Amino acid sequence: MPNIAIFAREGARRGALEAVARAYGRLVDSAGDIAALGRLLERDAIDIVLAEGLGAEDVAALGDHTARCMILADEDNAADLALAGAAAVLPRDAAAATIGAAIALAGQGLRLLPDLALRTLAGIETPLHADEAPVLTPREREVLAAMADGAPNKVIARRLGISFHTAKFHVASILTKLDADTRTEALARAARMGLVML
Repeated sequence: MPNIAIFAREGARRGALEAVARAYGRLVDSAGDIAALGRLLERDAIDIVLAEGLGAEDVAALGDHTARCMILADEDNAADLALAGAAAVLPRDAAAATIGAAIALAGQGLRLLPDLALRTLAGIETPLHADEAPVLTPREREVLAAMADGAPNKVIARRLGISFHTAKFHVASILTKLDADTRTEALARAARMGLVML
Protein backbone atom coordinates (compact mmCIF):
# COMPACT_ATOMS: atom_id res chain seq x y z
CA MET A 1 0.00 0.00 0.00
CA PRO A 2 1.35 3.44 -0.86
CA ASN A 3 2.30 6.00 1.76
CA ILE A 4 0.01 8.98 1.19
CA ALA A 5 0.29 12.57 2.35
CA ILE A 6 -2.63 14.99 2.12
CA PHE A 7 -2.59 18.66 1.16
CA ALA A 8 -5.65 20.89 1.47
CA ARG A 9 -5.92 24.43 2.76
CA GLU A 10 -9.35 23.84 4.34
CA GLY A 11 -9.52 21.58 7.40
CA ALA A 12 -12.83 19.95 6.44
CA ARG A 13 -11.54 19.05 3.00
CA ARG A 14 -8.29 17.77 4.49
CA GLY A 15 -10.33 15.44 6.70
CA ALA A 16 -12.30 14.09 3.73
CA LEU A 17 -9.11 13.40 1.77
CA GLU A 18 -7.54 11.73 4.81
CA ALA A 19 -10.46 9.27 4.87
CA VAL A 20 -9.82 8.44 1.19
CA ALA A 21 -6.09 8.00 1.90
CA ARG A 22 -6.83 5.57 4.73
CA ALA A 23 -9.11 3.54 2.47
CA TYR A 24 -6.59 3.22 -0.38
CA GLY A 25 -3.20 3.44 1.29
CA ARG A 26 -1.38 4.42 4.47
CA LEU A 27 -2.02 7.98 5.62
CA VAL A 28 1.29 9.42 6.79
CA ASP A 29 0.36 13.03 7.55
CA SER A 30 -1.35 16.10 6.13
CA ALA A 31 -0.48 19.73 5.51
CA GLY A 32 -2.37 22.95 4.96
CA ASP A 33 0.37 25.11 3.45
CA ILE A 34 3.18 24.62 0.94
CA ALA A 35 6.01 25.04 3.45
CA ALA A 36 4.54 22.34 5.72
CA LEU A 37 4.05 20.04 2.71
CA GLY A 38 7.67 20.56 1.68
CA ARG A 39 8.88 19.64 5.19
CA LEU A 40 6.61 16.59 5.21
CA LEU A 41 8.02 15.38 1.88
CA GLU A 42 11.60 15.85 3.09
CA ARG A 43 10.92 14.09 6.40
CA ASP A 44 8.86 11.05 5.38
CA ALA A 45 8.87 8.47 2.60
CA ILE A 46 5.79 9.59 0.67
CA ASP A 47 4.64 7.79 -2.47
CA ILE A 48 1.67 10.00 -3.31
CA VAL A 49 0.52 13.47 -2.31
CA LEU A 50 -3.25 13.67 -2.61
CA ALA A 51 -3.89 17.38 -2.90
CA GLU A 52 -6.56 19.95 -3.49
CA GLY A 53 -5.84 23.62 -3.94
CA LEU A 54 -2.35 23.37 -5.39
CA GLY A 55 -1.60 25.67 -8.31
CA ALA A 56 0.95 25.06 -11.05
CA GLU A 57 3.41 27.37 -9.27
CA ASP A 58 3.00 25.39 -6.04
CA VAL A 59 3.61 22.10 -7.84
CA ALA A 60 6.70 23.46 -9.59
CA ALA A 61 8.01 24.75 -6.24
CA LEU A 62 8.00 21.21 -4.86
CA GLY A 63 10.88 20.35 -7.19
CA ASP A 64 11.71 16.64 -7.27
CA HIS A 65 8.53 15.82 -5.36
CA THR A 66 6.15 17.02 -8.11
CA ALA A 67 5.91 13.56 -9.69
CA ARG A 68 4.16 12.31 -6.56
CA CYS A 69 1.35 14.89 -6.68
CA MET A 70 -2.18 13.75 -7.48
CA ILE A 71 -4.27 16.90 -7.62
CA LEU A 72 -8.02 17.45 -7.49
CA ALA A 73 -8.63 20.56 -9.58
CA ASP A 74 -10.86 22.31 -12.07
CA GLU A 75 -10.40 21.05 -15.62
CA ASP A 76 -9.30 24.52 -16.77
CA ASN A 77 -6.13 24.20 -14.66
CA ALA A 78 -5.34 20.58 -15.51
CA ALA A 79 -2.99 21.23 -18.44
CA ASP A 80 -0.93 23.73 -16.43
CA LEU A 81 -0.70 21.31 -13.50
CA ALA A 82 0.41 18.50 -15.82
CA LEU A 83 3.06 20.74 -17.38
CA ALA A 84 4.26 21.61 -13.88
CA GLY A 85 4.87 17.88 -13.33
CA ALA A 86 1.81 16.54 -11.46
CA ALA A 87 1.42 12.77 -11.70
CA ALA A 88 -2.37 13.00 -11.98
CA VAL A 89 -5.07 15.62 -12.24
CA LEU A 90 -8.57 14.53 -11.30
CA PRO A 91 -11.85 16.43 -11.22
CA ARG A 92 -12.35 18.34 -7.98
CA ASP A 93 -15.53 16.36 -7.31
CA ALA A 94 -14.03 12.92 -8.07
CA ALA A 95 -15.60 10.07 -6.09
CA ALA A 96 -13.52 8.17 -3.55
CA ALA A 97 -13.49 5.07 -5.78
CA THR A 98 -12.15 7.14 -8.70
CA ILE A 99 -9.41 8.57 -6.51
CA GLY A 100 -8.59 5.06 -5.29
CA ALA A 101 -8.29 3.77 -8.85
CA ALA A 102 -6.09 6.74 -9.73
CA ILE A 103 -3.86 6.04 -6.71
CA ALA A 104 -3.38 2.48 -7.93
CA LEU A 105 -2.58 3.59 -11.48
CA ALA A 106 -0.27 6.40 -10.42
CA GLY A 107 1.54 3.88 -8.23
CA GLN A 108 2.32 1.94 -11.41
CA GLY A 109 3.93 5.01 -12.96
CA LEU A 110 1.00 6.11 -15.11
CA ARG A 111 0.05 9.76 -15.54
CA LEU A 112 -3.64 10.61 -15.49
CA LEU A 113 -5.24 13.66 -17.08
CA PRO A 114 -8.74 14.78 -17.99
CA ASP A 115 -9.54 14.57 -21.70
CA LEU A 116 -9.58 18.35 -22.18
CA ALA A 117 -6.11 18.70 -20.64
CA LEU A 118 -4.72 15.89 -22.77
CA ARG A 119 -6.16 17.46 -25.93
CA THR A 120 -4.76 20.87 -24.92
CA LEU A 121 -1.28 19.44 -24.31
CA ALA A 122 -1.38 17.55 -27.60
CA GLY A 123 -2.48 20.68 -29.47
CA ILE A 124 -5.70 19.05 -30.63
CA GLU A 125 -8.64 21.33 -31.24
CA THR A 126 -11.37 20.71 -28.70
CA PRO A 127 -14.42 19.15 -30.34
CA LEU A 128 -17.62 21.12 -30.42
CA HIS A 129 -20.48 20.01 -28.24
CA ALA A 130 -23.38 18.45 -30.10
CA ASP A 131 -25.45 21.60 -29.69
CA GLU A 132 -22.69 23.66 -31.40
CA ALA A 133 -22.36 21.36 -34.42
CA PRO A 134 -24.33 22.25 -37.55
CA VAL A 135 -27.62 20.44 -38.02
CA LEU A 136 -27.43 18.00 -40.93
CA THR A 137 -30.51 16.37 -42.38
CA PRO A 138 -30.71 12.57 -42.26
CA ARG A 139 -29.91 12.46 -46.00
CA GLU A 140 -26.91 14.79 -45.52
CA ARG A 141 -25.64 12.46 -42.79
CA GLU A 142 -25.88 9.53 -45.24
CA VAL A 143 -24.01 11.57 -47.85
CA LEU A 144 -21.39 12.56 -45.27
CA ALA A 145 -20.88 8.89 -44.33
CA ALA A 146 -20.41 8.03 -48.01
CA MET A 147 -17.95 10.91 -48.35
CA ALA A 148 -16.02 9.51 -45.39
CA ASP A 149 -15.79 6.22 -47.31
CA GLY A 150 -14.16 8.16 -50.15
CA ALA A 151 -17.12 7.85 -52.51
CA PRO A 152 -17.34 10.40 -55.36
CA ASN A 153 -20.70 12.00 -56.20
CA LYS A 154 -21.61 9.34 -58.80
CA VAL A 155 -21.06 6.53 -56.30
CA ILE A 156 -22.96 8.44 -53.61
CA ALA A 157 -25.89 8.83 -56.01
CA ARG A 158 -25.92 5.12 -56.86
CA ARG A 159 -25.51 4.04 -53.24
CA LEU A 160 -28.37 6.23 -52.00
CA GLY A 161 -30.63 5.85 -55.03
CA ILE A 162 -30.62 9.55 -55.85
CA SER A 163 -29.65 11.51 -58.94
CA PHE A 164 -26.09 12.72 -59.52
CA HIS A 165 -27.30 16.33 -59.28
CA THR A 166 -29.04 15.66 -55.94
CA ALA A 167 -25.87 14.06 -54.57
CA LYS A 168 -23.87 17.07 -55.76
CA PHE A 169 -26.40 19.39 -54.10
CA HIS A 170 -26.12 17.54 -50.76
CA VAL A 171 -22.31 17.63 -50.86
CA ALA A 172 -22.41 21.39 -51.52
CA SER A 173 -24.86 21.85 -48.64
CA ILE A 174 -22.59 19.88 -46.30
CA LEU A 175 -19.58 21.99 -47.31
CA THR A 176 -21.56 25.15 -46.60
CA LYS A 177 -22.84 23.98 -43.22
CA LEU A 178 -19.35 22.90 -42.16
CA ASP A 179 -17.82 26.11 -43.51
CA ALA A 180 -15.39 24.08 -45.62
CA ASP A 181 -13.94 24.69 -49.08
CA THR A 182 -13.09 21.08 -49.88
CA ARG A 183 -14.42 17.62 -49.12
CA THR A 184 -11.27 16.83 -47.13
CA GLU A 185 -11.69 19.93 -44.99
CA ALA A 186 -15.38 19.13 -44.47
CA LEU A 187 -14.56 15.58 -43.35
CA ALA A 188 -11.86 16.80 -40.97
CA ARG A 189 -14.26 19.28 -39.38
CA ALA A 190 -17.07 16.74 -39.24
CA ALA A 191 -14.75 14.28 -37.48
CA ARG A 192 -13.74 16.90 -34.89
CA MET A 193 -17.42 17.63 -34.28
CA GLY A 194 -18.22 13.95 -33.85
CA LEU A 195 -20.48 13.85 -36.90
CA VAL A 196 -18.50 11.11 -38.65
CA MET A 197 -15.82 8.55 -37.85
CA LEU A 198 -12.82 8.46 -40.17
